[in-house]
Amino acid sequence: MKHDVLTAAMIERAKQKAKQKAFFERQKQEYEKNEQQERQRNIKRLQMEREFIHAAQQTIKGINDAIMGHFGKRKN
Repeated sequence: MKHDVLTAAMIERAKQKAKQKAFFERQKQEYEKNEQQERQRNIKRLQMEREFIHAAQQTIKGINDAIMGHFGKRKN
């Protein structure tokens, strides 16, 4: 009888540990998924910023070329 109680307790403990491990694994996967999504959002944002900066640089270059052309110092 004592052996059965001990065995049942060990089985119950093993079940609880398995549930806990599965829970932590799901949490870890969810965290990693959220981190990946955040990285993707950051990559997208940085790409948009690069495009904006490039467009601004092209605009400034155009303005500079127009000013230099106006004063006869156009670059070839």
